[in-house]
Amino acid sequence: MKTGYFIPLLAVIPLLETAQAQMPEAPVLPLDTPQTMRNMEAVCTGIGSDSREDPRWASYPLRVEIAGDKGQFLGEAEVSVNKGKEAIIRVRCGGPWVLFRLDPGAYGITAAVEGVTVTSRINVGGKTQARTVLRFAGQGGAVSPEYEPKF
Repeated sequence: MKTGYFIPLLAVIPLLETAQAQMPEAPVLPLDTPQTMRNMEAVCTGIGSDSREDPRWASYPLRVEIAGDKGQFLGEAEVSVNKGKEAIIRVRCGGPWVLFRLDPGAYGITAAVEGVTVTSRINVGGKTQARTVLRFAGQGGAVSPEYEPKF
């Protein structure tokens, strides 16, 4: 029996494990404090109406909202933005909104909450803020009777 074919594969496995261990975790964004990464800006926000109505947020070209299937705001998400096949920014946010200051173009958005991943595609660069709502089925608690989503 030839075993030479298995040696290269076995030699590669530790290299793959090392590469995965060296990949940096997505940084946790502080609430309501814009952060600059790779010539882009991101901010984690959306907890409370004062935060959602902050006039600074209207100037961001992209708003990503994380919601349950009934529109409940969710937090503790990891959000990544891709342009083509390149992941250009990845962050973790404790609030339901992540705002990005990006160049105009087509982007893929991926968010993960409690092991569930949802994706979306969006074009950024029009005269108004681009907005995508990523809904997570089965996530979020009961919706209060006075709550009416604005979308």
